[in-house]
Amino acid sequence: MPNRLVRTHVTAFGLAFALLTASACSGDATKQAAVDTMLDTAASAESTTPASGTLYDRLGAKPAITAVVDTFVARVAADSRINKKFARSDIPRVKTMLVDQICSQTGGPCTYSGRSMKDAHRDMGVTEGEFNALVEDLVAALNQFNVPAREQDELLAALGAMKGDIVEVQGAETGTRLPASFKPAAASGNR
Repeated sequence: MPNRLVRTHVTAFGLAFALLTASACSGDATKQAAVDTMLDTAASAESTTPASGTLYDRLGAKPAITAVVDTFVARVAADSRINKKFARSDIPRVKTMLVDQICSQTGGPCTYSGRSMKDAHRDMGVTEGEFNALVEDLVAALNQFNVPAREQDELLAALGAMKGDIVEVQGAETGTRLPASFKPAAASGNR
């Protein structure tokens, strides 16, 4: 089942590979409120067929997206299959960009102002195996917050066209080092 899930979603979520090696988590009260919002939103979305509102709204809006990103980032940081790719990343900036991109791609009010996925991942040497591992971590984070399958599929589909801009190396290898030629984006305060 996990392999089937990965195959289903592997082409779905390119944007997330802009992630990092460490995670700064929200406060417990803030995170819990976001979780509660996401669970309430997910429950109401499941009870209505067809889906109502934007995917952004059904996911629980920015607080819930931020909570999922925080959890996702923590999973990526702990995952030796992919965390080397974020050794030189500005973690707070990446988290902000990721939240804004998901918000924007799902119909929310945010504007993504980061680099294109092709530019952001140029010379990272991301393998298909590493991309797949990242998707597994994303799906696990979404599952942790009980995001319904329909919303997961919509989110992954909304962001999935970017895989070709991210994967530079075909093959199942994971845990590869970040090449010396990779140039990360400027730190948050240096833009």
